[in-house]
Amino acid sequence: MKWSPAVAGMIPWLFMIGFVGSVCGAGNPRIIIIGAGAAGVAAASRLYQNGKTNITILEASQRLGGRIRTTPFGSGIVEIGAQWCHGEQGNVVYQLASVYPGLLKSSIIADEDAVLIRSSGARVPEEVAERLQAMAEEIIESEERDTFDGSLGEFFTQQYWQRLQTDRAFRDINRELAEQFLVYYHNYERGYTAYDSWYEVAAAETDSYVEPAGNQDIAWNGRKGFSTILDIVSGNYPGNTNRSLTPVPLSKLITYGKFVTNIQWKGDPEGDVIITAQDGTRYEADHVIVTVSLGVLKENYRTMFTPVLPTVNQQAITGLYFGTVNKIFILFDAPIPEDFPNTVHLLWYKPDLTALRLSRHAWAEAISTFFRIDNQPNVLMAWMNGAEGRKAEYLRDAPIRDGVLHLLKIFAKNMTFGNVQSILRSKWSSNCLFRGSYSSRSIATENLNTGAQNLATPLRNSANEPVVLFAGEATSRVHYSTVHGAIDSGFREANRLIRFYN
Repeated sequence: MKWSPAVAGMIPWLFMIGFVGSVCGAGNPRIIIIGAGAAGVAAASRLYQNGKTNITILEASQRLGGRIRTTPFGSGIVEIGAQWCHGEQGNVVYQLASVYPGLLKSSIIADEDAVLIRSSGARVPEEVAERLQAMAEEIIESEERDTFDGSLGEFFTQQYWQRLQTDRAFRDINRELAEQFLVYYHNYERGYTAYDSWYEVAAAETDSYVEPAGNQDIAWNGRKGFSTILDIVSGNYPGNTNRSLTPVPLSKLITYGKFVTNIQWKGDPEGDVIITAQDGTRYEADHVIVTVSLGVLKENYRTMFTPVLPTVNQQAITGLYFGTVNKIFILFDAPIPEDFPNTVHLLWYKPDLTALRLSRHAWAEAISTFFRIDNQPNVLMAWMNGAEGRKAEYLRDAPIRDGVLHLLKIFAKNMTFGNVQSILRSKWSSNCLFRGSYSSRSIATENLNTGAQNLATPLRNSANEPVVLFAGEATSRVHYSTVHGAIDSGFREANRLIRFYN
């Protein structure tokens, strides 16, 4: 085919128009981020600070932060969700926040060892508790675990009883105390990893959490608590001296009340990704970064994506574990008694536990630990695990208050607490925007040969371009279940798009 002279003269201009158009698209693509939690804010901030400013964040709730939820309570604040900064080296939260003097401090729960109290009110001698705790940690971290073909519960209990019977150092530990400690340590592990039972977890995990070195219990100073990290990441923290952290106008980027029900990621004639919210509003984008919780994905992934997700993503959603840990905050009109330790783990005698189960306070078996709260001398926090803790979400505040006071009468005998002024608690499982607290691994994870890296596999169009990307703590291979894992994942997916366009 030959061009006419008139058309031929336009050819350079046609190519120039096409070139300019592609540069504009490449320079500032339309990016939608689903979720304004730590991962979503991190992704948006990294993109915006690298010139990708055509961003819309769709947030289903009416607030910023996701599972970071700093809330006014008593004379200060409490953390309904993420509470402590865990570790210093290899922790992006610590790296970003520690440059601001006085923003972080060692928590009061790090100032002394946890105290084990039996339902008689008697404390397990500190030296005995330390020996048992050290032995339990050795079992959890032992190399034999990596070759054990069975659950973590099976491995731990076998090793535990074997060591108690063969190691002369534990001859003074009677059977009753040994059984109580075993139940306590199971509860400790359940709270740490948010699973219901360690019999659901493979002893030989392919993916294991890597603990950042340093203090694992670092608290936040200031009225904004953990939420401060969102200001730091987005460059909006007062006194920001990092010139690379351009302030990100989050209030202009976020649209609240948008629960996303469908993402059409393949097949649109223009190559657009079509996002539909529950209220019927539709959005078009070049890329979508999905940062909703694994619990939301588990509940909605079958209808949330058109076409359906590839097998690799589906298996990851199915196989990765997502559990619940809940908190109850009790505000008294007087300081917590001085003799009450900073951290108290509850050990039950069998007759006492049976009596609890037959009482109207049966739900309170879910409470495994009491914590004092930094900067809040009148507030006590109860930590709830597992299925029992999830059921307690549906109770009213009055029976929750009465159950906590009942436990304090048992485990804090001869201590006088003030009158309860207020109660505040989390309900992560029953909240349809979360459906749990954080992720971990399970036997199903191993059986499906899946992991965080599979959940993070982007969906690509026919041109092999990444059109749907996944971030969030559950997509972090070694820092899952943490805020620093969530932030790292948001940076990771933002960097993926930045590299793609560069």
